[in-house]
Amino acid sequence: MSREGIRRRGDFVGAHRVLTAAAGMAGQHEVAKLALQELRRAQPNISLAWIASQMPIKLDADRKHYVEAFRRAGLE
Repeated sequence: MSREGIRRRGDFVGAHRVLTAAAGMAGQHEVAKLALQELRRAQPNISLAWIASQMPIKLDADRKHYVEAFRRAGLE
């Protein structure tokens, strides 16, 4: 669904984030690397710190899991 969202609207940052996180957690390293490159074009200020502090995620465990997905995708 993220790819379809990106296809329809290339600047859809949320879709770029979901694709990057999903590929990172799935161990799809090449997909994650490319998705992260595109995410950085759509959201140049993206960082692990930004995700941890700005994403509206209720549970700390879920936030940690989401941050880990981006770390696995190569975000620092």
